[in-house]
Amino acid sequence: MLKKKPRNKFEKRIDRQLKKAKVAYAYESEKLPYVWSGHYIPDFIIKLSSGDKIYIECKGYLRPEDKRKLVAVKKCHPTFDIRIVFYKAVPTAIRWAERQGFTYAIDAVPREWLISSEETVRI
Repeated sequence: MLKKKPRNKFEKRIDRQLKKAKVAYAYESEKLPYVWSGHYIPDFIIKLSSGDKIYIECKGYLRPEDKRKLVAVKKCHPTFDIRIVFYKAVPTAIRWAERQGFTYAIDAVPREWLISSEETVRI
């Protein structure tokens, strides 16, 4: 694995200070999990006759904060069926959705999402 280098002048200065002090240290070598508290309000909820729900999020532009929020909600509720409808096909957004395991569509809700049960119920 390549050793990461400090990204800005301040971090470089601290890196030099630590080297000069001859202390054992590592730069950006660990990921520390944290909990982000908040509420997610899905754009649409389709309630199936089975009682299951499909949560639909509509995205024109997938901002970094939207990505964090969707991943956090999915981690907190792994059994929820959260799907994304993108306004248009943006390769980076599609790759992100695939990597994160989100079912997605482009431009409209696919008919098969609506008929995944014999009947849907409006809530």
